[in-house]
Amino acid sequence: MTDADKIIAAIPVESYIGRFVVLKRKGNNLWGLCPFHGEKTPSFSVAPQKGIYKCFGCGVGGNVITFAKDFNKLSFPEALKLLADFAGIELSRQPHRPGEDDRKRAFIELHLWAHKLYRSAFGGSDAERYTKSRGIQERAVEAFELGYAPDQTRYLESKLNERYRNEPQLLAKAIENLTVIGLTGRNDSDTYNRFRDRLIFPIKDLRGQVIAFGGRLVREKENAGKYINSPETPLFNKSNSVYRLGEAAQAIRKEGFVIVCEGYLDVLGLFEVGLENAVAPLGTAFTGEQAKQIKRFADNVTFFLDNDNAGTEAVYKSLRIARKANLAIKVVHPLAPGDKQDPFDLSRKLSPEEMRFLVQQAHSEVKFLVWYFFQFKYNVSDLSQKKQALVDFYDYVRILETELERDEFLKTAAGALQIEVQILRKDFTTPVQGGKTAGAWLNQPEPAVARTAAVSSKPKPVSKQEKEIIAMLVRFPDLGDEQMLLSEIPWENENAYLLYSFFHDRLRTGEAYSWQNLNAAMQFLPDNLGALLAEIMMDYEAAFDQAESLTPAEAKRNLRQLVRSLAIQALDKRIQDRQKIIGSEEKRGADIEELMLEQQQDIDKRTQWFRAQ
Repeated sequence: MTDADKIIAAIPVESYIGRFVVLKRKGNNLWGLCPFHGEKTPSFSVAPQKGIYKCFGCGVGGNVITFAKDFNKLSFPEALKLLADFAGIELSRQPHRPGEDDRKRAFIELHLWAHKLYRSAFGGSDAERYTKSRGIQERAVEAFELGYAPDQTRYLESKLNERYRNEPQLLAKAIENLTVIGLTGRNDSDTYNRFRDRLIFPIKDLRGQVIAFGGRLVREKENAGKYINSPETPLFNKSNSVYRLGEAAQAIRKEGFVIVCEGYLDVLGLFEVGLENAVAPLGTAFTGEQAKQIKRFADNVTFFLDNDNAGTEAVYKSLRIARKANLAIKVVHPLAPGDKQDPFDLSRKLSPEEMRFLVQQAHSEVKFLVWYFFQFKYNVSDLSQKKQALVDFYDYVRILETELERDEFLKTAAGALQIEVQILRKDFTTPVQGGKTAGAWLNQPEPAVARTAAVSSKPKPVSKQEKEIIAMLVRFPDLGDEQMLLSEIPWENENAYLLYSFFHDRLRTGEAYSWQNLNAAMQFLPDNLGALLAEIMMDYEAAFDQAESLTPAEAKRNLRQLVRSLAIQALDKRIQDRQKIIGSEEKRGADIEELMLEQQQDIDKRTQWFRAQ
């Protein structure tokens, strides 16, 4: 039994999905609102008997592994590990070096132990008094699992001494690991706690495991940073991690976008006013890796940083990174000088409705950039500064992917500068040093491949006959011997053909799946084919789960009828398309004799098929 088989057998799909979706029974299946797209009427169905789910609104589907992978935006191995941890299953495949997983588990366990200590120390502490003074409510304290690190140099070590009182070797190893994961530092003579007298924010990975901490001073101290984070460790990489991305995942799906703030309190403040789709970088400027992490959950990002000079510059740098990750961008910013305001401050002053309105009215990427270059950064009333502003603006325009976007940015800039857009277009394409142009490709035609992709027609949906043929082949494996009949199937949908080929190839090699164990095939299928298989299983579950309702002869007869029905549909389409060509060619006086002959042959063939039925 494979690891995937163990997980599928151990975790009922309805119990795992039920942790995230409210499910109500209707007939044999359970129904709820789809977690992958917004809807008001439940179209998300879970079939406990088959161990699968299917949304009839957006088309997603699969088994418990597929759900964990797509819901948490994980790779297949990551989803297996997540579910194995959830079910307490030991995975058989361990690609890491011997002892590496044990070491990481020890680090995670130590983080969890410290997290519980900090949580238990919060009640009645200076950290609790600080949160109350900032108007932070109990709901946010619980949701963010806030804690307190007492103002003691060796607080964690003293607690370890209590824990391992009679186990000196375990004690020594645990103290050593505290230093490895950055909770303690070491001076010449001894260790000291990194977090002291601070409000503690646990930092979790996408699987919900505590992997680091952030700490804010609860009172001002000389030569002490207001905020500190855990250092880089075997579990924690600041540049790759996004604060509360995993916890905000469901709200991000619901809202359709991510709000990127500067720090912990900003995220908490937005949470308290109902904007639970907020996240933050971790003590670093926004990075490309963080943009990729966000891209796994949403295509749209709204930057809501401080409005002071440093915050404004941070927005601009973040925009370039987000643009390279192909994220659609908006910016919450007053586009004017004024007193410093951050999201947390605003959340204390404005109502939830006013905060949501502020985010909804976020400026477009180009509007912010035009203000940034032509008002904030440069004084365009000075000709030399105006020229430099345009040079920098053009530099940003170069990273845009389409001619439409580039031209839109130039039009907006022209409007802001009150000059003709043709002047900017010409200036943008004027050769500069080295003989190159700032954007000579502005008027170049798009590659043929891109044009073809843009006008390509929407793929045809999978037909009822195509789905039934696949279902018949799986339910009655002997039909795989009907090679001549199967070779006549005129597949219209590529996914249907690929799924058919998957099962047909396994029939030929003696690795056939039965109707009862189709769930096991999901792990070998890409998401689109897994969703199609889930749909087929649900569509034909009632018919094929009954006692033998078809004899082999009846099954063969049904298959022949399905193939013939598809063939007639394909023939009708060919006749209709050719008739249009005949009409067009006849109008321009072309010779249509050969076309007419082909048309009559197809019409005769269609007549013969109907007579044979």
